[in-house]
Amino acid sequence: MILRALIATTALATFATTAFSQDAGDIAVGLGTTNFGLSLEGEYTINPQVRVRGLIMGGLTIEDEFEVEDATVDGEAEFGGFALIGDYYPLGNAWRISGGLFVSNTEITGLVEDEGLEYEGTVEFANSVAPMVATGFSTSFAPGWAVSGDLGVIISSLEVSSDDVNPLVQADVDELNDDLEDIPVYPFAGVTVSYVF
Repeated sequence: MILRALIATTALATFATTAFSQDAGDIAVGLGTTNFGLSLEGEYTINPQVRVRGLIMGGLTIEDEFEVEDATVDGEAEFGGFALIGDYYPLGNAWRISGGLFVSNTEITGLVEDEGLEYEGTVEFANSVAPMVATGFSTSFAPGWAVSGDLGVIISSLEVSSDDVNPLVQADVDELNDDLEDIPVYPFAGVTVSYVF
């Protein structure tokens, strides 16, 4: 599913003809939304084909039941993080490929239910600092204004932990983490509207 979406986004962006040209030294600021909450973005243009961005994301809190492999976590999820990303526009049009680092402050806390066991637990990224890769676009829609989007992955699995010292609980945590290691990436998606100064 994620791979199909990445291919579709890349194909559409490749044929985009509206380039959002920026000059070296241009600075842009933007507001947007990601799957980690609202985002505040700052961008600096190194040259017309290379830009760097910083994103601060957060403010999204959900109370619900969350499926984590075969377990259910009944509690609260707080999403957020910071990303430092480099963008490369290989064709000189709206399409870009991106890579960088994601620093997470995302966690789910609550009651874990798995195979008849119940215990208080936490689910977080296994790596609090993780690489990320994405593809996307940036195109102008009015003088100085641009809309951009990203679709990619953060290269880190999720990890369950618990302070419960019951050996059965710790064995269950270890089993869940073994299963979660089989999914080494987490999806990332976002859209931003920005203004260039």
